[in-house]
Amino acid sequence: MKKKSIFLLLVIYITFIALGLPDALLGSAWNLVRVDLNTSLGTLGIMTVMVYLMSIFATYNAPRLLRIFQTKYITLTSVIFTGVALILISQVNHFYQILFFAIPLGLGAGAIDVSLNHYLAAHYEAKHMNYLHSFYGIGVTAGPSIMAYTLSQNSWRMGYIIVGSLLLFIAFLLFLSLKLWAKETDEHRQLHHPNIKTKDILKTKGAIYSIAIFVIYVHVESLAGVWIASYFYIVKEVDYATAALFATSFYLALTIGRLTSGFLSTKITARKLIIIGSSLMILSSIFLWFKFEVIAIYFIIVFILGLGAAPIYPNMMFLNGRVFSREKLSKIMSLQMGIGYLGFGLLTPAAGALFQLTTIKIYPLIMMMMTVFLGFLIYQYIMKTKDVSIIKKDLI
Repeated sequence: MKKKSIFLLLVIYITFIALGLPDALLGSAWNLVRVDLNTSLGTLGIMTVMVYLMSIFATYNAPRLLRIFQTKYITLTSVIFTGVALILISQVNHFYQILFFAIPLGLGAGAIDVSLNHYLAAHYEAKHMNYLHSFYGIGVTAGPSIMAYTLSQNSWRMGYIIVGSLLLFIAFLLFLSLKLWAKETDEHRQLHHPNIKTKDILKTKGAIYSIAIFVIYVHVESLAGVWIASYFYIVKEVDYATAALFATSFYLALTIGRLTSGFLSTKITARKLIIIGSSLMILSSIFLWFKFEVIAIYFIIVFILGLGAAPIYPNMMFLNGRVFSREKLSKIMSLQMGIGYLGFGLLTPAAGALFQLTTIKIYPLIMMMMTVFLGFLIYQYIMKTKDVSIIKKDLI
């Protein structure tokens, strides 16, 4: 690989930290935020819906944006918007004010996600996609870790200020690196992002199952990131900071698992890595239901859950570049992410409403049901596409 490509890859990796940093902040801090803003447990779902409605809008329209603007400019603008929004959230006095900032948070996340995932799926190897998402894991692990520290100081607002400032610093690095990016001409953008109807994409072999996998996987990941802190705080009666560390444990395992998947991808196929990950998620979800006297055992279970989740998203993204043709790639990825965000935006808040109506004690049962269903979808997808492999030349 050329030196310019390596530098560009590092920039993309660092930028993906910015995507992960905000994701688990509100879930980690919610036990204190809801008291400070005088709102109920279930209203966390409203914020989640707003963020991911905006993300769905951004991801669905990403092919249109990519036809007009270069990837680097879309990414830079999105990181700036997200950083500013996080800092402004730290100044709110009422819950409804947070909802306004869901707009730039959701739009920014969706635009970064599709743009950079498409770039790597089209041009790089499986290990690079796993490494990319491990940097997301760094961000999403660091976010609740920072929040856990500021919660120990009885402040959630400082956590938002710190994370927002980190995003603006990453935006500055991205600005300095703009010359490293290959110029995408109008002809290049039209070739890679043609206007294809959604119904034509859905007729593509394996497309519907791949989209369904993203919906359920994203839901399971968000169940862990958004609700696991509340589950251990309410049911296991740990303190604010310890509860937040359960989210940290999950995302730390996600990061380690994706780095490990990057190394293993040279010896194990992407399909096998996905199967292994799904099996670990099912196993850990079952053990989450068991009762243990030692809290440390639950940290191990949550860590295994994160390890299992690690290879699924990046390797599904990599398979896009091998299963679907170049002209369909950005469109199908926009559908995967846009519809997949329903896992965050609808299913996870629905779970929150269910917890509100019944009890959050059923959280492990929901996790078991979702991971088993995810395993079924993965099996169906692999059977449908096992003979499909479009060989693509590295264009970088």
